[in-house]
Amino acid sequence: MASAWHRLTLLSAVAFVSFSAAHLIDEFVWGVPAEFHLSVEITEVLALLFVLSLTGLAIAAARGSRVGLAGLALAGILLVVADVLKHAGEILEAGPWRSGAVSTFLAIGLTLSALSTAVAALCTLRQRIER
Repeated sequence: MASAWHRLTLLSAVAFVSFSAAHLIDEFVWGVPAEFHLSVEITEVLALLFVLSLTGLAIAAARGSRVGLAGLALAGILLVVADVLKHAGEILEAGPWRSGAVSTFLAIGLTLSALSTAVAALCTLRQRIER
């Protein structure tokens, strides 16, 4: 039987995957890959691999895998740090950022869903270890 933490992990992971895909599109529209000197083709492959990996971790976690839970926790922590470092200053600057409210919603949604996934996955792992 899944615990409340496990259910929250899975719900958060679905949001994490969804916001990741939408935010990646926003990053493409605003030319972020070029900031890192990445070609469009390489970036598309990396984006596909990221979303597939995150989806695979969510599926593994849904089946009760500790590796899946740990992977979601790690991915969530890394994405929170990366997104805050990359976008917090940009969002807080005066004036609209990128597409305005939509871009801001996607960035904040990604950060919060990644954070929720990481915390819930770590709590689920802790529960499993304590049993």
